[in-house]
Amino acid sequence: MSSCKEVVAVAMSGGVDSTVAAYLALQAGYRVIGINLLMEPGKPQDPELLRSCEALGIELFCHDCAKEFYERVLLASAREYDAGRTPNPCCQCNYVLKFHELLRCADRMGVEKVWTGHYVQLVEKDGLRLLQKGVDPGKDQSYFLYRLTQKELSRVGFPLGGMTKSLVREIAAAAALPCAVRKDSQDACFQISGECCGETLRRRCGLPVRSGFFIHQGRKVGRHNGIHRYTLGQRQGLNVALGVPAYIKSICAETGNIVLTTDQDELKSNSFTVRQISWQSGSMPDEAMTVRVRYRSPGSPCAVTVNDDGSLLVEPETIQRAVTPGQAAVFYCGDIVAGGGIIDHV
Repeated sequence: MSSCKEVVAVAMSGGVDSTVAAYLALQAGYRVIGINLLMEPGKPQDPELLRSCEALGIELFCHDCAKEFYERVLLASAREYDAGRTPNPCCQCNYVLKFHELLRCADRMGVEKVWTGHYVQLVEKDGLRLLQKGVDPGKDQSYFLYRLTQKELSRVGFPLGGMTKSLVREIAAAAALPCAVRKDSQDACFQISGECCGETLRRRCGLPVRSGFFIHQGRKVGRHNGIHRYTLGQRQGLNVALGVPAYIKSICAETGNIVLTTDQDELKSNSFTVRQISWQSGSMPDEAMTVRVRYRSPGSPCAVTVNDDGSLLVEPETIQRAVTPGQAAVFYCGDIVAGGGIIDHV
């Protein structure tokens, strides 16, 4: 391969998405270097990843960031669960770790462009690069990338954003890539199979179990084994017999108690506040926006007011169910990501 070709670094995990991203970079005429972020100390290298790089004929650079992953993502998320909130570790990881470390590695190698296998598109608007939803609604990952700024967006590429997952698998099969039939991971990368995310984080970070009581209409109706195992609106796994379905209405970290309700209307809210706001253009847009309060939720048109303390008051047109502190609220102008923040108070 000629050394005069432009180089692109591709984030490689061994899965079909990142492998096809690297394949498409080769097809576009780039010289490709794979970057694998090692987030688990002592974990052996994925043989699927090595086979994929060999099949593509590209070199692989492995970067150990296990310490940073633990401190910036795992510990930060575990502390949120310990405070009775429900974090989104993937949103946290993409901004404070993944893209930061990928671009740092690229800088070390003297490479400007970094591609990933995320299902999201980039568009140019008023001299800015902005994220747009991926064309495959079942795989769109724009929600998880709302914190990326112009600094990151000016250097990254997402070749799969205009494709469906089925097309990506077809490309992998046609190119005889060994990952073509590899199944998608369904859990967070650090999660132990069969264990809830909150418990995995609590154990790994050595935090105490905040046990307490389930409370319904002011009386104790059962015990639970840690607030980190539960989230607002949850019905399954409560093991409380009230004769009718019960749902989690609120969680108190101070007492360890969890308040239940049998009236789903008590889970509904018409406003909430958002903190730690990040706008992809650098400022809040003047256009009408919709808001998504969780990854799979449909967006709702909303009114947004900036409070005196800099937080946002968000008032969706559609009443929202179980809006959860700690989760990301992501704003869109049409299909374009405007920005987002962390839900604080409902």
